[in-house]
Amino acid sequence: MWVGRAATPNTIAEAATSLERLRAGEELQEKNPVQLRVCPWCGTAMDAWNYEVDLETSRMRTFCSSDECDFHEELPVHVVDERIYRVRPTLLIATVDKFAQITWRGQVAALFNRSGAPEGTPPPELIVQDELHLISGPLGSLAGLYETAVDVAADEPKVIASTATIRRAEQQVRSLFNRRVCQFPPAGLDARDSWFAVEAPAEDKASRRYVGLLTTHLSQATLWVRTYAALLHHAADIGGEDAVRDAYWTLVGYFNSLRLLAAAELQFHDDVQDRLKLLAGRQGVVPRPAELLSELTSRVKSSDIPQRLKDLERALPDEDALDAVLATNMISVGVDVDRLGLMAIMGQPQTTAEYIQASSRVGRRHPGLVVVLFNAARSRDRSHYENFTSYHSALYRQVESTSVTPFSPRTRDRALHAVLVGMARLLYPEARPNGAAGNVESFVNRLEELKDLILARVKSIAPDASDELHGTERDLDGIIERWRWLAARNPKLVYEAPANLKHDESRAKGAALLRSHADEDLDLAYQTLWSLRDVDVESDLYLER
Repeated sequence: MWVGRAATPNTIAEAATSLERLRAGEELQEKNPVQLRVCPWCGTAMDAWNYEVDLETSRMRTFCSSDECDFHEELPVHVVDERIYRVRPTLLIATVDKFAQITWRGQVAALFNRSGAPEGTPPPELIVQDELHLISGPLGSLAGLYETAVDVAADEPKVIASTATIRRAEQQVRSLFNRRVCQFPPAGLDARDSWFAVEAPAEDKASRRYVGLLTTHLSQATLWVRTYAALLHHAADIGGEDAVRDAYWTLVGYFNSLRLLAAAELQFHDDVQDRLKLLAGRQGVVPRPAELLSELTSRVKSSDIPQRLKDLERALPDEDALDAVLATNMISVGVDVDRLGLMAIMGQPQTTAEYIQASSRVGRRHPGLVVVLFNAARSRDRSHYENFTSYHSALYRQVESTSVTPFSPRTRDRALHAVLVGMARLLYPEARPNGAAGNVESFVNRLEELKDLILARVKSIAPDASDELHGTERDLDGIIERWRWLAARNPKLVYEAPANLKHDESRAKGAALLRSHADEDLDLAYQTLWSLRDVDVESDLYLER
């Protein structure tokens, strides 16, 4: 598992420290090596005591507690970067934000079997990209630029991508992977029968009904409270078996921002409870005790998310079945709990693709109900309310086109140098060590070859964009010349300056080719991303009194 350090440790030493804290009862927000909560082979529960670290051999062992399990001694699973580079696993589960590591870490070449592998070992031959529609915008542009290095290092592997709610897939795939799209299954002559799949009869498949609510005389907060209370109250009032009531027992609340969600959490425990008592009093029944609330947002510790997803699967008559879950766009991807059937969306999401992705979390096994609470003070919400029927009758037609521009000027400014350095370190052993940056003259001809490869990709991706081609060529020439100039000033030039150099003014200037945005003293080095999540530069805001 090759993911960001916000999820897993990068070194064995960090893993050892994290395990000590977990065994002492602490909760970790990041660098958590305990990624498996159950044994993937036999289902036995696992915790921090199922992970052991040996600092002398730089090894971490993951094992199952069950004596009867075939993997009682050790599971073939690795979650620490340092160990992954040594093992070179057969299957690597990664996130695109780790692409930035090809610039900073020469060990990444091992993942492409270009370092530490027996002679003749082929590079990775297959890349499976899930949720392709999410790789767009600024993230997609940077990912497309880094894919230049990945494609060359892996020797043009086969790429299989799964996606939904996408438009202009051909252009997106061309910009990201420099590939031609071959859709599977093919469209065929009849949308209802592609030979690989047949549309099920309406009475045999689940569906969703969308309802839009807008009030001009009430605040949206009041509308939210009354809607939630009504949905929760009437869900409990459904007759029949628990299996029927369970589909609408857990209300999923979707919010476009954490600010709105935080306010709603307080209202759920206060105003919604009072409203439930009022509704029950009108009917002369006992009010529903809707107090089991969960949250799925970026505020939740990454280690807690698997358990919260498990909690969502609790169904009636289980007394711990959740009454409501409040979520942001985190719920739009990877939440496949088919018992859910009731959702309330606070305000129209920013894009139709996000709207479809979020609302499709409900109504998978049973007919679903999606209630959209529009804000009368927002012109966009009012427009969606006024065109509610026509908009939903052709929902997929409204999906926005994705935008991926890997060689645009601003993308080149941010990461073109990183891709050139990363390609050099991936492909050429003489350019791989940290101190090799100062020896650039010994492999400058190699850099010219890489420049030609990058320009060939620009021509293939954007054959009509001469400005991008000439701009990329000009920028690459400038990067190579600046690299040679820094190496001439300092023969001991390194890619990444050690910590003791970063604050030594007499040696810091010109000491490194790369620097993070925080290392302002290395003012001659290229600002370089550590993760593709850091697309935007943070700005500090100061209030003068």
